[in-house]
Amino acid sequence: MKAYQKLLWVVGLVALGAFSLAGFLADAGLIPRFTVYLALTQMWSLLHIRVAAGAIFLFLLALSIYLPASTWLKGAEGFITLSSPSGSLSISTRTISKFIQRMGERMEEVGEVKIRIEPAKEGVESYVTLSARGEAEGGIPRLVNDFQEMVKKYLLEQVGIPKVEKIEVRVTRIF
Repeated sequence: MKAYQKLLWVVGLVALGAFSLAGFLADAGLIPRFTVYLALTQMWSLLHIRVAAGAIFLFLLALSIYLPASTWLKGAEGFITLSSPSGSLSISTRTISKFIQRMGERMEEVGEVKIRIEPAKEGVESYVTLSARGEAEGGIPRLVNDFQEMVKKYLLEQVGIPKVEKIEVRVTRIF
């Protein structure tokens, strides 16, 4: 997630928290409802406050639409562009993920595999979630190491990624 998206998430969550807290305090009786109503009515009578409140409302409305949409669309289709002497090649991160997932599921000690590939500055980062067989020879650490090596090998040799910066593995189930 980019820095401006993180900042927008923080602004949205702070605004949501502030409005929720104010509503709770008024509902609990810690702040008289009449005082809140009177303050809002007095502020609303001033034109510049109405314009500022309208701008804040529109900003928060746009934020409430943009942030979920950008998060949802982020996973939709990302591409990794590779350069070659003949030109460039763009490969979908979803396609790479499915390819590595099929290779991982062929390992006999690995059950279900989910992988997410993200472009990085000089290559890619990969995030793997898998279920592992508990009786794997050498234990889970060896299995995870072998899986990381397999992912790195396929990304470098088969897909042609110039650099694999990180392969993070999470074992979510041992069977």
